[in-house]
Formats: sequence, C-alpha cells, structure tokens
Amino acid sequence: MTKIVNFGLIGTGGIGAYHRAAIETHAEAGLAKLVAVADPTIGEDKIAEFRSKGIHWHADYREMLDQETLDAVVIATPIPFHLEMTKACLARGLFVNLEKPPVPLLGQLEELIAADPRNTVNVGFQMIGAASTQALKRLISEGLLGKILSIRAAGCWPRLDGYYGRARWAGKMSIDGAPIFDGPATNALAHVIHTIMYCAGETHDTFSVPSEVTGELYRARRIESYDTACLKGRFPSDIAFSLAVTHATENKFPFSIQVKGTLGSATLSEDGARLESSVGVSLDREESTQQLLDINYTEFLKVLSGERARFPSTLRDTRGYVETTNAILLSSGGIHDIPMEFIREYRQGEEAGFDVTGLREAVLESLSNGRLFSAQGCSWAIGNPAPISLPLDSTTPLPGLT
Repeated sequence: MTKIVNFGLIGTGGIGAYHRAAIETHAEAGLAKLVAVADPTIGEDKIAEFRSKGIHWHADYREMLDQETLDAVVIATPIPFHLEMTKACLARGLFVNLEKPPVPLLGQLEELIAADPRNTVNVGFQMIGAASTQALKRLISEGLLGKILSIRAAGCWPRLDGYYGRARWAGKMSIDGAPIFDGPATNALAHVIHTIMYCAGETHDTFSVPSEVTGELYRARRIESYDTACLKGRFPSDIAFSLAVTHATENKFPFSIQVKGTLGSATLSEDGARLESSVGVSLDREESTQQLLDINYTEFLKVLSGERARFPSTLRDTRGYVETTNAILLSSGGIHDIPMEFIREYRQGEEAGFDVTGLREAVLESLSNGRLFSAQGCSWAIGNPAPISLPLDSTTPLPGLT
C-alpha cells in the first residue's frame, strides 16, 4: 500500500496557491495530504476555510514544524526566507520542496548543500519537467545534435508598476539586511538560466557549471535592483552560452533557447511551449504553471516512494545557476542606470511601464549571435565588463549585496 505523504505548506498566497492545488490533486489520488499551513498574512476567512477542511493553520512556521507530524514541507515564500526555513526543515529530517530560486548567494547555497547530505531538497525549477524541455534534453543526451557548440537564450517579459508594487521586496537587492537580488535573470526568468545549465549537462539528469561568465546589468526603472541583463560564458566542455532578458520593453518576446551542435540544432520557444529541431523532432505543447507544478509533485513523490532515485533539481544542481548570477553582478561591477534619454514611458490603464530604445532588437541580436549589449554598440550600454572565472570564492563581496 502506498504511504500517504503528509505535507506542510509555508506561504499560501501567490505561488503558494498553486502548490496547494498540486498537493490537493495528489491527495485525490491517495498520495498526499495537506496537514498544515503556516502564513501570518492571511485573514480570518482564509483561516476558517483551512480549518473547515481539517487543515491546521499556524502564524509561525516554526510552530508548525514543532507541533505537526509531517513528511515534507513546501516553502513558497519570498526569497529572503528560503535559507532560514530550509535549514529549519532539514534540521528536523524533513523532505523539502523549495520554490525557485533557491537562495541569492553562493555562500548561502553552500550552507544549504552542507546541511543536506542526503539530497532531500527539491528546488522547484518546474520548467525542467516540461515535455518540451525533456524532449530537448533527450536530443542532446542521446547525441542526435552531435557535439553541442552553443546554447543561446533570450526573452522580453514587460512588467508594469503593479509588478513592482506587489511586494515589499520586489525590485530590491536586499531588505532588512537579507539579500534578494530580484530581477528577470534571478526571479521571473531564472528558469531559463537553470535550463541552460541543464542543456549543458553531460547526461540526461545532470547539470553543468560554467568555467567563465561575462555579464552586464542595467535598470531602466529607477529601482534598487535591475530589470535588464545580458551575459555570455563558456562551460568546461567548451560549449559557449549567452542570455539576454529584460522587463523594460513594451512588447513581449516569449523566451527562446537555441541549441546548436555539429549534427543539428533545436529551439525551445514560446516560453517553452514549442520545440523545433533540424533532426525531425518537434513538439507543440503549452503547459500551464499549474500543470508544471503537478508534474513536479509527481516526480517529488516518486522519490519519497523509492520509484525515482533523485529529484529533478537538487540543491547541488542549482550551483551553476547561483554561480552564474553572482558572476554577472561581479562582472558588471554592479547595476548601471540607463540614461533617461533612452527610456520611453508607456501606459496600460493606470499602470506605467518603460521601453528602452533598441533594447528588444538588442535582445534578439544576442539570441542570434551571443553578443553582449555593449559589444553591439547600444548607446546606453557600458563597455568592457570583466570576465569572471568560476568556481567563485563564496566569500567574494558582491556589489550591492554584501
């Protein structure tokens, strides 16, 4: 008989609601049960709803951990709380499903890896489980594209005032002394960087860590953190890679990842919904956030039942993502303001957004040739960012973060 996994959920709003739905879907299949939630921000109506369904509510997650009998805990909270909460769960011997990104700093990641010798933490980069991502990785790992030469990615996801007003930490580098590093490459489009690391991994389940990264960070919106990023780098296997992402264009460009090899090429496009290749393999399957989370929970539960050997993304698997994002900040020498003469404000209803002159075109050019914005001659770009060799020293100070 299959054991029902007792879950605790920390954070019930935003992405937490999707996690709750995923647990409930698996509860209907007799595989899971949401025993308790911890969230100090919800009102009496929501608390009453939980209690009516037999779900215990706690204002403090530590109280939940101490008082409930749990097998696994989901952490669906803002980034600054991930380190403390994950450590608390690991200290109690619990499995953890940690919402992405794991933590902002390499030193924090190393602390969590040391606290998780049994690989009991799954990091919720749900795009890894998408049908199109899995099909792309099979093309790579089975050698159908030959030796991989380059991986390039890009995306424009416009964001308006409401996005930055939705939470106290939005658009921040840190808050109350806790690092955040919020921005397109480290939050909304973080899964694109992680997928690059996955595509560069030598086997179907593995990820790679770059040997060098060069990057640039900018802000059009006058926030503390950044809203525009580009980078290029190389893996130890000599695969070249690049990324260009932004929230500062009026028109969206759904993210795309292009993989080129000696025998063929493949492109993941339309925010991961479509796979096209030169070797006769294609796929067109849009999967919602909820569907991807449901897949992630299925794989999570398979590990707990012994049907699967490892989580889709362990803490160790995220090293490439964390080192790369830390290296961008070092290489860029901090975050650079785009001069106002290159910024146009546009409005959608009561909210405003910002569009940078030539930025969407620069993002697309980066996807085509892997060049940084400064190398393209963008008038607002800085010149000559410093290449950063990896692995990083986790004690190296990062501009604006430490």
